[in-house]
Amino acid sequence: MADDLLASDADRARVSEELRTHYESGRLTLEEFQDRIDETHSARTEGQLERVLRQLPTKRPTVNPRDTRWRSLAFQYALVNLIAVGAWVIAGANDEFWPRWVFIVTLIMFVRRAFGHRHRHRHALPRPPRPPDPL
Repeated sequence: MADDLLASDADRARVSEELRTHYESGRLTLEEFQDRIDETHSARTEGQLERVLRQLPTKRPTVNPRDTRWRSLAFQYALVNLIAVGAWVIAGANDEFWPRWVFIVTLIMFVRRAFGHRHRHRHALPRPPRPPDPL
């Protein structure tokens, strides 16, 4: 049974990082965080490590494959760019292609809004104190 497998130091480090994330997002108080870190360091099996994460949401992928938010944003920015090109064509399309600046700005905005949310406010709260090393 997988719960009886011995846990590695890498497994304990992964669970500690998940606990830190939950603490920083406000799901755990400092006391709960410290208690669970102690449980993590004393856990011998993967089952014990899973119990450390009790009542906490599991880590989900950062991008949902069925998420259509980026499609909606892409449609909005494509529409803005088509309007800019249309205005350039109606105005005579004789000078330099000024809609390229609209393309550049909207591309930057699209990338920031669609993909930039992952790194924002990663360390908004101060890091909690580390527990003392076991002797």
